[in-house]
Amino acid sequence: MSADGQLVARVGGSVITTVELDQRLADLRSGPLGPRLPKDGTPAGVRLRRWVAQLLASEALLRHETGRSAPSLDHAARTLFERVTADVAVSEAELFRYYRDNLDLWVRPERRTVRQAVRSSPAAAVAVCLDDLGAAETLCRGQLAGPFEDAVFSAAPGAWIGPVRTVFGWHVAVLHRVEPGGVLPYEAVRESIHADLLSAARGQAFDDWLASRRAALVHLSPGYEHPGDPSLPDAVHRH
Repeated sequence: MSADGQLVARVGGSVITTVELDQRLADLRSGPLGPRLPKDGTPAGVRLRRWVAQLLASEALLRHETGRSAPSLDHAARTLFERVTADVAVSEAELFRYYRDNLDLWVRPERRTVRQAVRSSPAAAVAVCLDDLGAAETLCRGQLAGPFEDAVFSAAPGAWIGPVRTVFGWHVAVLHRVEPGGVLPYEAVRESIHADLLSAARGQAFDDWLASRRAALVHLSPGYEHPGDPSLPDAVHRH
């Protein structure tokens, strides 16, 4: 091996050598996760070496695509992402189709707002007045004890409820408000759908662009293929 090391990869006009690869591995092994990394020469250690080669190639690709002008690799990645995905958009038809096809995501259960108190005996519960009740709580089914929940969800707004006994004691409450359940309208969830779908679309567009640039610019030496390549004899990630 020469002082410059053997070739690991070519990325555009730059090269990555075993000197850089060994240095990065040494840095990793001297870090906090070093003791947990596989040993050199083991099958897992060989795969780790391939992973680090992939990382170095990706970093070189970022520097190539940003003209080495970015102050950091994180900045380069963010700059490229913004540039590549600037024109990605999601149509109104796509947004509504997603809403329509996933109505179960927008189901809002009935909610009831109560103020309640719990006492140790029915006589003490009956003596509770409005000022003795706790702060207002807005609740859905499943958040109260069985018999008390049934009483709350069968009462009309403004009604006093109880005393009702549960394992916690004797409950009394006033029902203040009922918010009917149902499916949230499209207008109420459009912005959140748009944010989710646009993020996914931008991520896919960037992944596709990055894969195409890697195919065009990254040339790995034999032995440094992606660790998940199913053609490798020691591949462990197969579909």
